[in-house]
Amino acid sequence: MASIMDLHAPAPREGGSDPRGHVREYDPGKLDEELMNALVVEDSPQIAERLVELVSVPSRVEVVATAATEDEALAACDRYTIGLAIVDLQLAQGTGFGVIRRLRATAGASPACIVVLTNHAVPALTVAAFEAGADYFLDKSKDFATIPRLIGELLSGREN
Repeated sequence: MASIMDLHAPAPREGGSDPRGHVREYDPGKLDEELMNALVVEDSPQIAERLVELVSVPSRVEVVATAATEDEALAACDRYTIGLAIVDLQLAQGTGFGVIRRLRATAGASPACIVVLTNHAVPALTVAAFEAGADYFLDKSKDFATIPRLIGELLSGREN
């Protein structure tokens, strides 16, 4: 089975983004070894519910908040220390870009792993998401099923 890293080429170093690449280098060793708080930012209730199921790992990852709007997501960022965020770009109010920037700005010693999951997987948005601070860029129509594997790899990296 291919790892998530095998599915997508890494974005270039030096803060640049590659419209062909869908993964920025991410150091899971920087994550805290305690229970990881996760945030799901998705305006479709059905998709948000499914993401909560996919992301939750008993005693390892707990979804502490879901948000359908940028304002709700920013409030959750202020309320919790987020270790993993699954962020849609198109929201009922605002966009996921503000959420990504807030998570990056408040990262501290334990930066969040930010996964963009969108139906709008076009090169311009891929570049913009990486520039905002996303670690992964996934297409809902093709990559939804890779989320559990990605989380497994992040958790494995925390153990090393």
